[in-house]
Amino acid sequence: MFGKRSDGTKVTGLDGTTLLLPLFASSRADSVNYCMLDVDAAPMDAFIEKKLAEGIKYSYMDITIAVLVRLFKKYPKLNRFVVAGRIWQRNRIELSMIVKKSFRPDAEETSLSTRFTGYETLAEGKKLIDDDINAALNTQNPMDDERDGLAKMPLPILKLAMWGLKIGDRFGILSPKFMKGSPFHCSFWVTNLKSISLQAITHHLFDFGTCGFFLALGKETYEPKVNQETGTIEIAKIVKMGISMDGRYLDGLSFSHILKTAKRMFADPAILERPLREDEIQAAE
Repeated sequence: MFGKRSDGTKVTGLDGTTLLLPLFASSRADSVNYCMLDVDAAPMDAFIEKKLAEGIKYSYMDITIAVLVRLFKKYPKLNRFVVAGRIWQRNRIELSMIVKKSFRPDAEETSLSTRFTGYETLAEGKKLIDDDINAALNTQNPMDDERDGLAKMPLPILKLAMWGLKIGDRFGILSPKFMKGSPFHCSFWVTNLKSISLQAITHHLFDFGTCGFFLALGKETYEPKVNQETGTIEIAKIVKMGISMDGRYLDGLSFSHILKTAKRMFADPAILERPLREDEIQAAE
């Protein structure tokens, strides 16, 4: 409360430019950077086929989430957020996503939050997500009831309630229980547009809450690619991922390095079958 938060600690020792950025750009809408990550699907397809022969079923989404969880643990600076003009180090890794209870356009939606230690293997992370998805599909989320009740309030009262939530978030006085159930307080959002046959997009960030990273996994495409060994042009299956990120707490050089690490993991998903080692985690400077 008032300078402290239950979901993170204030980052100290930052240079002047980084300290001032949240004041020059006070909202995530002002600060979001967009990029499209193209991933060659061949290594993932080979890995998925190999594991399927062993009786284990993985998807592009399973691998993508496992890569993100590992990145957010390996690079602590990625797991930060900006609130009230200050940069905070998040004290957990948490995924948010929306789950539709059926493929009907008017089907009910519910939010899903899954917490990770960051040391999970691909199989362990998949089990956590699958368990949470099954729970979301088969039980009523209390946050959905609160959301629906809030939405039925008269507009002036609703606006006042939202103002109170934003003020509470700004000063760190929202309850840990509320933030645990809130999809807006998380390390990253993921949406699987491939599952509904849509291309990847670069999604907006929300100004409410703390999430500064959004990844949209899109339907694969087929594109020309130069074979580096033969110099010939081949047709490659490409998985496109749209990334939106708050640019106030991570410099471009660090983000470039993180994207290169992500590409190495997508090129060899077997890396994700072993737990992350302590000596692989970078210091949060």
